[in-house]
Amino acid sequence: MGIYIFKTAVLDRILQEDDEDPNSSHDFGKDIIPKMLGEGLRLYAYPFNDYWVDVGTIDAYWHAHMDLLQEGPPMNLQDRNWVIHTRSEERPPVRIRSGAVVLDSLITDGAEVCVGAVVERSVLSPGVYVGPNAVVRDSIVLTDTAIEGGAVVERCIVDKQVNIGHNARVGRLEKDANDLGLTTIGKNADIPAETIIGRNVIIGTDATRQDILGKYPNGQVPDGARVSYKGPDK
Repeated sequence: MGIYIFKTAVLDRILQEDDEDPNSSHDFGKDIIPKMLGEGLRLYAYPFNDYWVDVGTIDAYWHAHMDLLQEGPPMNLQDRNWVIHTRSEERPPVRIRSGAVVLDSLITDGAEVCVGAVVERSVLSPGVYVGPNAVVRDSIVLTDTAIEGGAVVERCIVDKQVNIGHNARVGRLEKDANDLGLTTIGKNADIPAETIIGRNVIIGTDATRQDILGKYPNGQVPDGARVSYKGPDK
């Protein structure tokens, strides 16, 4: 909630003086505001009593999305008196095929949920594909990711343009009061079919099937593991 309003001349002077101060860390909260207070300038703070979350961590990012899926969410996306404006991609409508089940989820334009698939308590971004009999639970799946048939994704944050192969199992649903156990999959990662990836795992951006199977030939990535892209000369 770092929203500040200044008189231009005052801000210009304070910033110039701060720039010339070798002992300053050049931070608004640590240096600029205290300096203004020290000079006796007129500063006013206003409390904000509505919903607000600092999403500076993976856990907070996940929780903020899950907040939107609650019954009576703390931030009502349907409130026409406070319209949330967003740039919509040129995508076709959502397609939910026969026998698919979607519960307590937000599904964005261009997404497709195939026959027999299950999506529960999840947020699907534009163009996400959930294949036949695949399952997505308690997860955030970003743009143009494909979850192939029979795959299971639970308590995960999956970045853009990821491919999760047939019958792969990514993340686990077990909850821990001290550790969410979220598994994160980086952009463009390619998860091999039949792979089992545990909880609290990080699969890095651009990680290939060879990166994963080269490190775990049996296709089972244990809890807490880290897999990075090794590049073409690995």
